[in-house]
Amino acid sequence: MRIVNLKQGTKEWLEWRRQGITATESSVILGLNPYKTVWRLWLEKLQKALPPDLSNNPLVRYGKETEAIARSLFEFEFGEVLFPTCAEYDENPVFRASFDGLTSEGSPVEFKCPGSSVLEEVKNLGLESEAAKHYSVQVQHQLLVSGSPKGWLVFFDGGTQKLLTFEIVRNDALIQDIVLRGEEFWNLNIKKGKEPAKDPVRDIYIPKKDEDVSKWCRLASDFNFANNRVLELQTEIDDLNRIRDKCKEELSEMMGDYRLADFAGVALTKRLTKGKVDYKSFLKSKNLSEKELDPFRGNQTESWLIRSTGDYLPKDFIDEELEAEIRSVKVSEPMWY
Repeated sequence: MRIVNLKQGTKEWLEWRRQGITATESSVILGLNPYKTVWRLWLEKLQKALPPDLSNNPLVRYGKETEAIARSLFEFEFGEVLFPTCAEYDENPVFRASFDGLTSEGSPVEFKCPGSSVLEEVKNLGLESEAAKHYSVQVQHQLLVSGSPKGWLVFFDGGTQKLLTFEIVRNDALIQDIVLRGEEFWNLNIKKGKEPAKDPVRDIYIPKKDEDVSKWCRLASDFNFANNRVLELQTEIDDLNRIRDKCKEELSEMMGDYRLADFAGVALTKRLTKGKVDYKSFLKSKNLSEKELDPFRGNQTESWLIRSTGDYLPKDFIDEELEAEIRSVKVSEPMWY
């Protein structure tokens, strides 16, 4: 392990991380990270997309604010003094780790300060919880870099001010997979620039170059034109609906207890309908789960939300070549209008 003199959180530290594979990124490369795909990681490494800004995320802020407390508790319980450390793997420095702390024996300690739902799952399932499985991969990456036979995964319970501490033993088979898959990603996808396969469920669709980009741009232009007209007309429609509602309210008040009226070109019929059933409360009262309703459900339906964004590229994307291609497409008002 080669120690790197960097302060975590600085611009220099972020650039150092970008030029290698970190513990968090190993879980992405292995397909075990629920928050990021390999394709998205590839874009960020090539600086074609910015990493998501999580600075205002309340859970992320809570984690940063309470990590120092968790570290102090661990130091007291284990009689250790931990310092955040940055290091590279001796045999291949592309593998890097930013340790929350290293023990006197060089064992990594990874702190997590999750929200209540994740914490409850960890309390109930321990290392079999989804969070522990995910974060254990990070610790295995840290064991690769540090060369240590074991490490610690520590969850902080802010309510009780106590720690849930798990010893993570070195898994040589998993570490070998981290190395093989990581080197393949770095050499093929980063150095040679080969685009990795996308996850159609989690990754963004981007039209292929030339014809597909032109077709998408033309259709997007037509949609935006029609959508803007709808918004313009909707303002007028909303004003007319307010007039209708006001008249309906006053006419129904004039009718008093009568349920039927037909006069001067307007007919009113008052109808009483049953209230909607609160199925969630019903299921809870019968101690039934949502899954127990599955045999009685109809076929799954598909729906799409479409909206105008005003941007050429997806959020946080940086691709001057693709943006130039979009700008080069000539579009006009729809022929059918």
